[in-house]
Amino acid sequence: MNRRNFKLSTAYLIPAVLVLSSCTYMSQGFLSDSDRSAQTVAADRFGDSAKQIIYLDQNWSAADSLWFYNTTQGSNLLPWDIFLNLELANSEEKLRSDNNMNGYRYLTQRSSWDNPEALPVGFVKNTYQGDDFVGLTCAACHTNQVNYQGYGIRIDGAPTLANIEGLFLDIESALRGTLETPEKFDRMASALNATDADSIATVRTRLAAALAQSADYNRVNTPTHGDEQVRYGYARLDAFGRIYNRILGHLTPNTDNFNPANAPVSYPFLWDTPQHDFVQWNGVGDNAGAGALGRNTGEVLGVFASFELTREKGDLGYRSSANVRNLGRLETHLESLESPLWPEALPAIDQELAASGKGVFIEYQCHSCHEAIDRSNPERRVIAQFSSLDAIGTDRTMAENAFNYSGKSGLLEGKKLNALKPKEGEFGATTKVLPALSKAGLGVIVEASHGKPWFIRWPERIYDVVVSVVENPIKKTERHQDFEIVSNGPEDLLAYKARPLNGIWATAPYLHNGSVPNLNDLFLPSCSDTEIESGKVCRPNTFTLGSREFDPVNVGFAQKSLEEHADLFVFDTRKPSNANVGHEYAVGVTPIIKLNADGKPVKNAEGKNAQLWLPPITDAKRVALVEYLKTL
Repeated sequence: MNRRNFKLSTAYLIPAVLVLSSCTYMSQGFLSDSDRSAQTVAADRFGDSAKQIIYLDQNWSAADSLWFYNTTQGSNLLPWDIFLNLELANSEEKLRSDNNMNGYRYLTQRSSWDNPEALPVGFVKNTYQGDDFVGLTCAACHTNQVNYQGYGIRIDGAPTLANIEGLFLDIESALRGTLETPEKFDRMASALNATDADSIATVRTRLAAALAQSADYNRVNTPTHGDEQVRYGYARLDAFGRIYNRILGHLTPNTDNFNPANAPVSYPFLWDTPQHDFVQWNGVGDNAGAGALGRNTGEVLGVFASFELTREKGDLGYRSSANVRNLGRLETHLESLESPLWPEALPAIDQELAASGKGVFIEYQCHSCHEAIDRSNPERRVIAQFSSLDAIGTDRTMAENAFNYSGKSGLLEGKKLNALKPKEGEFGATTKVLPALSKAGLGVIVEASHGKPWFIRWPERIYDVVVSVVENPIKKTERHQDFEIVSNGPEDLLAYKARPLNGIWATAPYLHNGSVPNLNDLFLPSCSDTEIESGKVCRPNTFTLGSREFDPVNVGFAQKSLEEHADLFVFDTRKPSNANVGHEYAVGVTPIIKLNADGKPVKNAEGKNAQLWLPPITDAKRVALVEYLKTL
């Protein structure tokens, strides 16, 4: 039994009929396999294999994991029947085949109670307005597996290794190939039981609509910096850029009103997320009150919820396919998830060396930003420590895009920025995207689902929001940046968050943009190509991604060569948004902020934070520090 902290709250005083209506189904049946229906994989295109799948003790049962994998949040990526039968552009192989999905590095599954089609983790059926779609859930981006000596170690809440951009581009190619290749179209029409001229024409129309939507999505989200395209590759996504473009596109239909989605970052890990005061790399998500529900609603708007930013008569907000009830449940479900401990399937930790490494951790002031928490304490709370862009020195693109991106207000022009705070003013002809996203998310939350009488759907929605707020463990927040409490104004988003490092071993690659392949390299300096060629030991300027094989010494994914595995992605840190600079405290390059005995910044004669450069770490201390991080 897991160690959940059950509470009786005022939310449960709402009439019992509403409580019963919240139970949409019994998930997973009565029995769940201990391996969560995970599919083993023989040697694949990257030379990886797993003969046995194991799960770690993260305080989730098999049923808990499967519920997380298979619960819809209201995403409508593609029509369900088209997705099931869609062939790759250059072959008859189904796009959804285990072989192909494993190539994107999604986690393949056997058929189970809520996944009879055996789709990968996080791919689910969603029904909206009588039509079925395939959509994505949180689990698609926040579940991972590392392989070691025949074991596939599944980790719930870990950042995916998936190449999501590759998937989206291949969907477009597959749809186009189906429309343009008679044999492919005929097979699709047959699979969809189209036997006469009218039904065949309907299939063609549906495919054309899906292709137009897919092509438009890929076009507006091409990750360009000027004339240069910088692909995401494995383990990264510019979620902010793509969510922003979805909002701007809906505000100004049939108008180019977009910004380059060119700042891919590593997927955050999910354990301790409900216990955080602020979430996202730049802390844009204030978790207090209804913040978590708003964050999750914005996320599903980005991953293909159907929605319109116009109000119909009698509506309070915006109609959408977003499943607000399940979004609240998914957040509550995560409260019990714990970070993974270093497993027995990996080489044993050298405890004596790790104890020495703990001293190094403190010597280099890591604990000042990365708070230690009790992973299993249900009352744990995490106060995020932010570093301004100038202080941390890492790639600035993501934080600056999230803060600066703007567009035409379109349908929001002239409307109140915040209906609850009318003095904040109205939307002008143009707007920063963040307030538009907030407005859209709130509108989706307050508009009850349709298809039920108003006297049922409105109490249900009130129930959903009340439960989300009352059960939220975060009641109040203060933003801590550069060791001081700041106003939490928009300008404070020009920063990146440090979080507790429990489970950090399972979250490669490192830094917010995934520009460092392993923990050992994280404690080396960033260097020019000339310095590396001269023999200086540095963070690599290029490395490969795509293999699941784990490197337990350096703590990250093993490096494999393109000569042997041509499908690997080469991460080039010299490209825009990919820089591997910053967070170089251990090598004497990035200074720390000098603190007094009370943990407050010491000010210099100019009134600015005094800085302190630490001595470059020795090889022995670096090895010990990495060993210690394995224990967290």
